[in-house]
Amino acid sequence: MAPWSVEVATVCLLVALLVTDMLSRHGTTSIWVVFVAGILAVLGVAVAARGEGVFVNGAYVADGLSWIAKIVLVIGTGLAGGLSLRGLPLRQKYHGAYAALLLGALLGMMVLVSSRDLLTLYVGLETSAISLYGLAAIAKADDLSLEAGIKYLVTGALSSGILLYGLALIYAGTGATTLDAIRAAAAAGAASGTPQVLLAVGTVLVLLGVGFKLSMVPMHVWTPDVYQGAPTPVAAFISIVSKSAGFVFAIRLFTYAFADLRGTWEPVVMACAVLTMTVGNLAAIAQHSVKRLLAYSTISQAGYLLVGFLGSATTGTSAVVFYLFVYTVTNAAAFAAVVAFSSATGSDALEDYAGLARREPVLALAFTFALLSLAGIPPLGGFIGKFYLFAAAMEKGYLWLVIVAALNSVVSLFYYLLVLRRMYIAEPPVPGPRLSIALPVKVVLLLASAGIFWLGILPGSLMKAIADVSARVFAGF
Repeated sequence: MAPWSVEVATVCLLVALLVTDMLSRHGTTSIWVVFVAGILAVLGVAVAARGEGVFVNGAYVADGLSWIAKIVLVIGTGLAGGLSLRGLPLRQKYHGAYAALLLGALLGMMVLVSSRDLLTLYVGLETSAISLYGLAAIAKADDLSLEAGIKYLVTGALSSGILLYGLALIYAGTGATTLDAIRAAAAAGAASGTPQVLLAVGTVLVLLGVGFKLSMVPMHVWTPDVYQGAPTPVAAFISIVSKSAGFVFAIRLFTYAFADLRGTWEPVVMACAVLTMTVGNLAAIAQHSVKRLLAYSTISQAGYLLVGFLGSATTGTSAVVFYLFVYTVTNAAAFAAVVAFSSATGSDALEDYAGLARREPVLALAFTFALLSLAGIPPLGGFIGKFYLFAAAMEKGYLWLVIVAALNSVVSLFYYLLVLRRMYIAEPPVPGPRLSIALPVKVVLLLASAGIFWLGILPGSLMKAIADVSARVFAGF
């Protein structure tokens, strides 16, 4: 099967959805039947399309990293789509547009993770970003959703400008747009001892631009408002899929193309990792909205990923990619619980979760697994994922950074336990009926919870596959 088959399959599914939307007479049912069947087919194609090659004069690559990244992206999109079946506050006529925007964002991220040229990287980034802006504001009757879309657009445009200016400086400093040529130019400059001012400044600006995608402090300011205002399935999609694509983007640029400029960008990443973990965790403590709490949790998780990102090319990449699998299923479970609760009660306020374990014990238990995995408690996937991240940093001698990350994990456990205290100990103000959870949300909860335990108890086979892929991609580093 051709390496680009997964992109072709995604485009075919997108066209099929649009045609179904135009011809359908059965409301949203036919749209979501096509989406679910199609995303399963795309996942099958993604798993099978493991070929390697370089296309379009080196601008587009199929390798192990892009192969695994596309599998993560399709899984995340499928889980977010499952939550959308019953968790969207939209009129029927907008469901087709919503599903198409999901696939448009997915297609842009696929281009992003396979690009090895500055131009195709930027095209993929903006293709996904435009779709995400539309998704955030898609609930037109909700003022918070419109506000989230506007804030996302404005801050995204600012970060895109910073990123584009950085890319321009890199081109000015190297005369190249392909990552291979940029890497060779950077290596030649480092060997000659010639100051590379344009390249160094461009690298820092690109890091700040990529930081928007990663919710990295100080480029994180959009995250809480967008997560709170956007429909919950959209917040889940942005949290899961966008983060995965962003880190693979960062690996392509910094671990590969800017490998000889580590002295320039590594101290900046260290500082951002500490700030991202600390700001995210401390701000989460004061939140009264579960969606905002998960937003700040997402920021802190980006900080942990940055810790592993600082490891060596092979070990650091392996740890980050493995944690992206863990993060995908864990956040999917957390947002599925929020979708189930908010769909039944119309609220995402933390105090309204009081006594949830008595009203819906299975939902509370699944939410508990997700929160404890985010905190890094064994035997859940979050524990082994953080172990790999911290081990990668330790291998490079960053003991102090691992200590900071461990202390932040303790802080995160505090506010996760605040949620658990509400669910299991606090008394609800008024006894309410048991919640009715839609079947698609139950399926997502089951699959994501199973993934949390599988990655925590039996991580070996997946980690070995990821390590083999990283070794091939970064052979000679």
